[in-house]
Amino acid sequence: MRADEISMVAKKDSLICAFGARYIKIHREKHFINVTSRKMRELARLLIELRKIDNSTASLFDALKPKYFDSIIAATKIVAKYDTEKNKYDSPTYALNMGTTLKQCANLAIIMALKRKNVSQTVSAADTEAELKTFIQIVQAQWHFEISSQAASDLNLNKWNKVTIVPLASDLKLLKEFLCLKANDAVNKLQVESDLTSYKILLEIVYCRVLILNRRRPGELQRLPLHIYESCTNGEKNNYEEFSDIVTPSEKILLKKFKRVVIRGKRGRGVPVLFSDDIQNHIKVLLHHRPIFLSKKNIYLFGNPGTIEPICGYKILNKYAHSCGAKNPKAISSTKLRKHLATLTQIFSMTDSDLEQLATFMGHSIGVHRGNYRLPNDVYQTAKISKLLLLMENGGTVDFKGKTLNEININMEEDLMEKNDVDDETSDIEEPIHPIPLPPTNTETNNSEVESNKKSKSIKIPWTEEQKKIVRLYFAQHIKKRKPPKRLECEALKDKNTEILNNKDWLKIKVFIQNEYNKKSKK
Repeated sequence: MRADEISMVAKKDSLICAFGARYIKIHREKHFINVTSRKMRELARLLIELRKIDNSTASLFDALKPKYFDSIIAATKIVAKYDTEKNKYDSPTYALNMGTTLKQCANLAIIMALKRKNVSQTVSAADTEAELKTFIQIVQAQWHFEISSQAASDLNLNKWNKVTIVPLASDLKLLKEFLCLKANDAVNKLQVESDLTSYKILLEIVYCRVLILNRRRPGELQRLPLHIYESCTNGEKNNYEEFSDIVTPSEKILLKKFKRVVIRGKRGRGVPVLFSDDIQNHIKVLLHHRPIFLSKKNIYLFGNPGTIEPICGYKILNKYAHSCGAKNPKAISSTKLRKHLATLTQIFSMTDSDLEQLATFMGHSIGVHRGNYRLPNDVYQTAKISKLLLLMENGGTVDFKGKTLNEININMEEDLMEKNDVDDETSDIEEPIHPIPLPPTNTETNNSEVESNKKSKSIKIPWTEEQKKIVRLYFAQHIKKRKPPKRLECEALKDKNTEILNNKDWLKIKVFIQNEYNKKSKK
């Protein structure tokens, strides 16, 4: 811990030190040292505020008594920055976690008391144990009402109003191109001479590319041991001849080009990491120059030169996200990249088995995937539920009987409900167009002539085969997905084929596409 008043209090308190020692025994990975330090500092900050309220609490052991419970509540609110006017915690997570931490400390204090037999000459171990157990009961019974309820409410409120930001596709493409360009420059320089700067650039770029491709958590990937990477080979894949009929030819190529390494993920789960062939070639360059810049004591594939620690993944990703010139670099983070992958998979028709495999690859359960990695609530409720509300408001629910929310389309440009039950016979001969009126002398004349023309006899203009072919080809994906084109898309097509589509406006093109996919569904 950094040297300050908080760390000094933590180091001098025997119970806080014992709590840290036990925590590090449970979480044996090296990076949990920082988590342990943070938790010890949280207890030290609580003890500092508790001493200000009641100076008789010399240590945390002395404070874990029923008579000091109200003082602990008051100290927790101070540390969690509770605003009495707004009735809100600025640090609700601290307030929530402290209840569990105090119960753990009380259980540890019981063990310490039993081992020492007598805490002092006048207080027996049995009395101390009884007091600590009573304190635990009070925390279990009252902490929710005093702290947790309000803290959880504040935490949820912050989550509900948090805008979900996902990376732009253009930004991700720009970042990849930038990383590939920088990597090639670094490789060329390393071939000429062993330069530390070029080595670090190539190391960071390889890390970023693997992170972006696999959507891994940065800590998981940066702690990938070198021997694990080297021990994994692709040679075993050629032995699975019985599976050759299951995978497609393109998938067989991918099996040969990608290297799969399983690393330790969250909660001890094994999560795979895929390395493409060009990234593997870059790693070979790094391993060739590795003995020059890294000590043998550094066991990590992405080891930081001059140390025995790995590189700091999230800082490196943030660095290159800003350097590449992305429009929204803040959206390019590991958490948002994982959200981006899981939410966009909803546009594919994935089976339960596919979703389970994806959840396993992401390193979480299928329940977490469906609960947290779905279409964001702000998008779903605004884009989909609002359609249902508009239908009810306009009394058009009967027209869409039996349809799903995805099948209901609302023409916001005309503020009309699009009818999905269009007659097939109108696909060749569409909605009538009206004769073009003579140029008006003023606005009033123009309006009156338009009104009269609407009432006049209409003329039906059939679609030519050339017009149908152009429109079907241009909107092939819209027909496949049963999605009506937008006005700007129709006008863009008309601008490209002005002479051929001169007698068709954007609305006729849109209706034609709707008729096309409605015909296919009825067949």
